[in-house]
Amino acid sequence: MQSEQQSNDFIQNSFGDRYLFKVNGTAFDKIGSAAVYLKQFDEKIFEENHFYVFLGTDSGLLPKYLLQKGLPVGTTYMFIELPELIDEVRTELDLTEDSEKLMLTTFDCWQKEAVAIEFQNYVYLDNMQFHRSIAAEDLNIDAYQEIGRELQEELEQIRWMLHAEMGSELFTRRQLENLAENRLSAACLRGSFSGRTAVVLGGGPSLDDSISWVIENRDSMLVIAVSRICRRLLEVGLIPDIVVSIDPNQISYDISKEMLLLHERTIFVNQYHVSSRLLGQWRGRNFYMGQRLEWVEEDPDQAFNARGPTVTNCAIDLAVQIGVERILLVGVDLCFSRKGFTHAQGSNEYGVGPQLGTGQLWVETNSGEMAETTADFHFAISTIAGQATMAADCGCQLINMGDWAARIDGVAHASWRDIVLSPLPQPAFEMLADWLPPENSELRTAHQRAMLDELETAASAFREIRKLACEGVRANDGFFGRVAGGKGEQKYKAKLDRIEKKLKKGFDVFNPMLKKAGIRDFLKLTQGEGADSWTSEDIDRLGRIYFEAYRDTADRLLQMVEDAQKRLEARLAEESGSPDLTQIFSQWQRDQQPGRFYLWRQRNPGITISEELTAQVAAFEAAFKEDLDDRQTMHMARARAWSELGPVCGKLKLLYRRGERENLAHLVDCLDPQRSTDEKALLHLGQGFIAELDEKTDDALEEYRNLIDELAEEKKGSVLEEGLLRVFSISLERTDSESALLAAECLASIAPTYLPYYADMLKLTGDKGKALDTYADYLEAVREDLPVMLKMGCLYMEAGVTEGAKLMFDMVLEREPWNQAALHFLETLEQNLTTEADLQGQIEN
Repeated sequence: MQSEQQSNDFIQNSFGDRYLFKVNGTAFDKIGSAAVYLKQFDEKIFEENHFYVFLGTDSGLLPKYLLQKGLPVGTTYMFIELPELIDEVRTELDLTEDSEKLMLTTFDCWQKEAVAIEFQNYVYLDNMQFHRSIAAEDLNIDAYQEIGRELQEELEQIRWMLHAEMGSELFTRRQLENLAENRLSAACLRGSFSGRTAVVLGGGPSLDDSISWVIENRDSMLVIAVSRICRRLLEVGLIPDIVVSIDPNQISYDISKEMLLLHERTIFVNQYHVSSRLLGQWRGRNFYMGQRLEWVEEDPDQAFNARGPTVTNCAIDLAVQIGVERILLVGVDLCFSRKGFTHAQGSNEYGVGPQLGTGQLWVETNSGEMAETTADFHFAISTIAGQATMAADCGCQLINMGDWAARIDGVAHASWRDIVLSPLPQPAFEMLADWLPPENSELRTAHQRAMLDELETAASAFREIRKLACEGVRANDGFFGRVAGGKGEQKYKAKLDRIEKKLKKGFDVFNPMLKKAGIRDFLKLTQGEGADSWTSEDIDRLGRIYFEAYRDTADRLLQMVEDAQKRLEARLAEESGSPDLTQIFSQWQRDQQPGRFYLWRQRNPGITISEELTAQVAAFEAAFKEDLDDRQTMHMARARAWSELGPVCGKLKLLYRRGERENLAHLVDCLDPQRSTDEKALLHLGQGFIAELDEKTDDALEEYRNLIDELAEEKKGSVLEEGLLRVFSISLERTDSESALLAAECLASIAPTYLPYYADMLKLTGDKGKALDTYADYLEAVREDLPVMLKMGCLYMEAGVTEGAKLMFDMVLEREPWNQAALHFLETLEQNLTTEADLQGQIEN
């Protein structure tokens, strides 16, 4: 047994690896760290222009491996190490030359250091990856488990937030599409319900527990609902006073379209970039949140901003600004139910079954138990906590009614039995209606004309930007010699400088919009090495990227503006007493808004429709009905994908490997063996994992054998593989070679990947000839597996087949001349040959 002093010192194995035993144990004793890393990571950690975050350094071996292999262009590596190890690792490493590309820090400091290198640019381009070192996977030190969970949680939140920002161009598109309808700001609603109680209805599973109570107390509070639950509200006969929607995506329309039937006694409060198919077909009053036009500053008195990221966050902000003194949260769970459901009855998610494979994060519920959640929900929890603080400053209390809802700082929890309400003097919708400003054709027309003037200003600017950017591309080509006789000429350099200055300074109000919309194109400028190492070719390439990004983004924005102009002209025609119905109908068709016909007819009951257009009207009516009735939407397909069992096996394995017994047991409880054979097999797998963590190995083996029997006819699949792998592992631990050999043979019949397992067992049980044949079969299928080449070489060496051993080691060194394991074995082989030769000489003498 090693002493404490030894465990704190670096030791060295036969492959030249220096490591701390307390960190890595015997992980690299068989084939050396380089071979282990090749097998674990292959080439997936050597992509150019990436940001790799690693938990742990393997005593510094992993950064050394990267440096030895060579760091890719434009790529940065950040290693997050335990505070108690970082000084020892830093001493072991010499990072002076590559400190900007290979960073070493702790969990507490990583975000600050990552921001300093603008890591968000990698995230915007989806070029950030997270990996665990071998030590962080093996968990010889428990601290890696907790830090790993928190680090992954932070990375998921950051990825979600920044990807949400990447929707900038879509937000701009919807903003322009919604210009005609975004006439009145939600600021009109401020103070309209002062001193009263509001209930915010979210789509979480606990909605089902309290919806009857909400219906019974409907006359005592303002009801604010998120748009996605309107189908359910129609089913139970609960008409909300306000419905809120923010999402610009088509999927939002799929899950919210039933709200279009609530127009008579409901107000629509929408984010400026909401789905235009929802807003364009809405027949009631609507009020927008956010900024109507990016290049026009809002009047501070009319500005109404509501924080996200979810629609529930916006609904809470709305309720606070309306002036209520108490907000009851119903269906605002922000976590999965006990059985793995994410949404209430009536939703697509509920209809297709629980989502057992998607959750990655865990939160405490109001009942004190733990529940799974997703990155966007988790972020919403923290923002609601901030909202609760600000609401309290305004004299407003937030109360969540759900026992199984996420516990949120600053949000009280109460049962509906504890809530005392007083009836309103009149229905909430009527109170709001009396408060609101007027709505008529004259006001709408004035707004539409004003927006057309603003769009013409934008169109002129984008045409000029596009023209300048095209000139910039040509001048760049001229300066770098793609125009005959032009290379290096000062006239091109002067023109480039003039164009760049005008692009930066001449369009101040439009540049932020353009940079946001074209963020992916402009971020290409950040890829590659730093300016100190740029060649002439790099400068040429970046110059083209710069001007092409301006040109292409201005072109897209100009097209959006011109489309918006046509739409506004059609809206003006809708207000006319003698409209051009062909123009109007064509616009509705382009926008996929057949239901807008009902709005137009509601506003213009006396206009006669010509006989030749009545067929088109009938088509609009039929299309709108068909659209509302359609359940086989894009969102339904996505919900089905989320509920598939495929990811559950991986999730069970992850929880088992990390020793998270409670979370593992929770997932197992969600599995229902009555639903399918696959789910029954997963149940056996999960129960086997739990038995192993409880050190009940016999029970575990029984579960795994039941799993194998359940899936015996399939002869493939990740669940069957995992069951066989666990039998293989347990059998090895018990030195049950016969069972281990049988499991390895079954695995090898599933996939060639497992042939080395089978070969190892054949060697262990004495069948070295068949083991060599099996290794050879594997290398026929996987020709570049260096660790298996090393194993085969060692087996040849043990069998005394010197040429075969030398061939294997030489093959490894052809691919990796620095491979310490191959060098070591080859040296041993040569020493053995020398010894044999000396002995033979002595015998002969």
